Amino acid sequence: MRLYLTRPRSNIKAVAEYDMASKSFVVLKDSVISETIAYSEKFRGAKSIEKSRVGVVDGTRVIKDVPFKSASTAANFVTGASTNGLTAWKDENGKALKVILAEKEGNNE
Repeated sequence: MRLYLTRPRSNIKAVAEYDMASKSFVVLKDSVISETIAYSEKFRGAKSIEKSRVGVVDGTRVIKDVPFKSASTAANFVTGASTNGLTAWKDENGKALKVILAEKEGNNE
């Protein structure tokens, strides 16, 4: 499933593929991510984001597909800050991943 994370003020325009079966995320090549990383006491993932960007980001552009194990880790990578991936990633209609997953759960009962 194709999902999007956009933040116009920050020029963020990321595209990802989400596999419901494996619950894996891949941020796709040519996504535009935040130039900055929020280094703060509250956000302990800053160093991890910095490391994960090495060799896969040129400025703000992702230069190759980058896999992640969760929506939030992918969102943190894109925004450079602590981000709830379930609400940040949306489909082409603007529906949040959290809503999509809840609807799928409802259909499986």
